[in-house]
Amino acid sequence: MIVSFITRNSAERLRYSGITLHDVLNSSLQIPYKSIILVDDSSAESKTIQVFREWCDAHNKELVVSNSRYSWNGRSTRATARQTAIDIFFENFKDDFLMFVDDDVILRDGWWRWIEENRVLEDDEVGEVWGINWDVASARKGFLDLCCISFEKYLVKRFRERGGTHDTIYRREALKGISIPPELHVYEDAYIHFWISRAGWKSVINPIGVLHYPSGPPSGSASIEEIKESIRLAIKYGVYEGETLKKYSSSRLRRMIGYLSLTRPILGFLPISLNLIRSKNLNRTGFMEICRQQYLKLWAKWHILKASKTLRQIIREP
Repeated sequence: MIVSFITRNSAERLRYSGITLHDVLNSSLQIPYKSIILVDDSSAESKTIQVFREWCDAHNKELVVSNSRYSWNGRSTRATARQTAIDIFFENFKDDFLMFVDDDVILRDGWWRWIEENRVLEDDEVGEVWGINWDVASARKGFLDLCCISFEKYLVKRFRERGGTHDTIYRREALKGISIPPELHVYEDAYIHFWISRAGWKSVINPIGVLHYPSGPPSGSASIEEIKESIRLAIKYGVYEGETLKKYSSSRLRRMIGYLSLTRPILGFLPISLNLIRSKNLNRTGFMEICRQQYLKLWAKWHILKASKTLRQIIREP
């Protein structure tokens, strides 16, 4: 087993999360691995590589360090970092498994024990093992509880739709030949997931999972430009919202249902507000942020539906 991290100023970003890189790395000690592949695209001032070196020296782990070998429009992306890690894995190691661990998660106690007890990796048809990313922040769970939706089922559904690399083991054979499009600063995890599943490999979900902490300074929801870019990539590569596009474009009834779904961000305003009131976190700033988030969700849904109309026209063209 080889473990890989992709990082960008992680030592500094985690100051806002309540955990440190040492906490993340210490939680990985339950995994029987000998080496870490670190792909770091931090600024020159970051202490991230130094933290990894000191920790690996203290715990007798080999450390292979690189920055992204590839770029997109002159910059590194999550895709270029993950592809670099995969390439280094194939070039330098003979191990059967590569595990990605995100820099903002803590592996929960028993993560590896569950793998052993269920003999997951002994099944030669398993190409991917993902642990549920349990949010530390309570807002999403609180909202789903108010809607009587199982948080665990929701997270599993999200993984089935778009994958995840929070704490994911990949079989060497399942990764052979993969070339992640370098422009995927988002959805690179979806690309890996669908590459593996479409090749016929099984995915296994580890319910123990990780505690997923918010990293970086509070910045609110994604901007409209970021949402536009994610929709563009989804259409181009057929992942996540791309599946929604195909569904909405398949019939007039489905498109009508899609337009009715535009009411969800509006209807969701009330339960989200109630959840924040219950947790005593609703102030003027929080109220304005809720308004912004729901507006962006409404905006995104509208543009996804517009894109599905375009897709329908493309499908009908001879």
